[in-house]
Amino acid sequence: MSTTTPAAVDRPSSRAVLDRAVAAVELRRRAEVEVVEAALAWAHAHVLAADADDDLVAGWRSDTVAAVGSAAGLFGERALPVAGAGTPLVAEFAVVELAAALDLSHEAALALVGDVLDLAHRLPRLWALTRGLRVPVRLAREAARVSRDLDVVAAGHADRLLVWQPRRLNPHRIAVLVHEARLYADPDRAVADHDHALAARRVEVHHDEGAPGTSAVFMTLDTADAVAFDHTVTTMAATMRSLGHPGALGVRRAHAVGVLADPQKALDLLTVAAVAARDSGPATGAAETGAPVSQTDGPPLPMDDPRVCVAEDAAYEPATPFRRPTTSGGSGGGDSQGNEGGEVRLVVHVTDRDLLDTHSGAAASVASRGVARCDRLGPMLLGRLRSWLLTAGQVTVTPVLDLDPHTTAIPAVDRHDPPARMAEAVRLRDDTCVYPHCGRPSQRCDLDHITAYVPLHDGGPPGQTRPDNLAPLCRRHHRAKTFADFTYHRRPDGSYHWTLPSGRTVTTDPPHRRPQPPR
Repeated sequence: MSTTTPAAVDRPSSRAVLDRAVAAVELRRRAEVEVVEAALAWAHAHVLAADADDDLVAGWRSDTVAAVGSAAGLFGERALPVAGAGTPLVAEFAVVELAAALDLSHEAALALVGDVLDLAHRLPRLWALTRGLRVPVRLAREAARVSRDLDVVAAGHADRLLVWQPRRLNPHRIAVLVHEARLYADPDRAVADHDHALAARRVEVHHDEGAPGTSAVFMTLDTADAVAFDHTVTTMAATMRSLGHPGALGVRRAHAVGVLADPQKALDLLTVAAVAARDSGPATGAAETGAPVSQTDGPPLPMDDPRVCVAEDAAYEPATPFRRPTTSGGSGGGDSQGNEGGEVRLVVHVTDRDLLDTHSGAAASVASRGVARCDRLGPMLLGRLRSWLLTAGQVTVTPVLDLDPHTTAIPAVDRHDPPARMAEAVRLRDDTCVYPHCGRPSQRCDLDHITAYVPLHDGGPPGQTRPDNLAPLCRRHHRAKTFADFTYHRRPDGSYHWTLPSGRTVTTDPPHRRPQPPR
């Protein structure tokens, strides 16, 4: 029996592997940009002249115009509007030729030409970032697609919003920013779109999906109803835990949804939650637990019975996210947004120009066409926000935090956990996890000490917990920074310079002032 020693394997360094991957990604992005640039050049070479008749059909690229009613006039080449307002018309057969050359379907080639025309003519700032490899082609095309219905002015505002924080772009954020521009441009259509969406609401139960013994439930709700439903289920799940339910939060929430099928059991559970809230301290909001009262025996209740009136009011109450059971110290986990009890907490950004209706005669009337931004629910018309506030049991207005360190300094503290005001200021300063390309909201993130905290009794210096030494990191990136060789520091312009374990460095974008809405 003989043995052989295996030959030494030349293992490339981790830095070389990452360099190769980065080069390949950059090469792919350059190739994608070259494809869309070529498609744009092809489209520009086959556009209808600006001074030509838009109704010109077959033969418009030749010296001979086909006779009206002839086969060529009826079925010949046409100039197609393949993109949004402000873009040129393109020869129909030019798209057919491009599809064959690129081995694409006609629909795919038509979408390619339309997207690149929208980028070049309607979203020029985003197009410049795309050509500079700062925004992937797929995201730029998604922005062109969802903004195609906007007019030229609204598309310009959408363009400014999209390039405001380009590294944070993803399909969902693109849709939110474009929708904000749409609200400013056409609030009547926004109302109509909302009404159309409400008409398509549904709840579906699929027993043939899911693991054995479970079924899948799909719901499309009014956003206000969804928020109220979320908090009601969370309150029930928290009460279940206080009563000894052993399940995790997700299991208890699923159990709570099942309990809702029996209104009396759900009422009993919510009554326990109300008693717990009363015994633990003052409530932070108004509890709305009214439910229709029914009788199984005896004559029906008269219509003037107070219980019938309460039930009727509940049945016709408009949708509002503040309709919920409220507790002030509920135990047992939080909802999907990280809130502990049933309190609804929404942070809404409103400018004074949007808040006050300057177009009407009343100087101090609250506008209904202005736009408010909520990081959790997205942009909304002020009229809708006002209807929510009118139905809230209690509204708490908190002072605005001045984030300028030169005007309002938050003093450092000699403890690990920052006080509430400092934590809120840091999360408002950095609205997402500060790791490159991470978009998790800072409200769901840990606050990390950039320079690791050393307890005072272990020789640590005083004043380690201060705003300039804190940054929000999601749990994944917090763990990476704590247990691996990821380091970072905050630069004077507000960006973060990260050093990865391989030695490669990445710098995030500094914060920029949000673009102003069109006047």
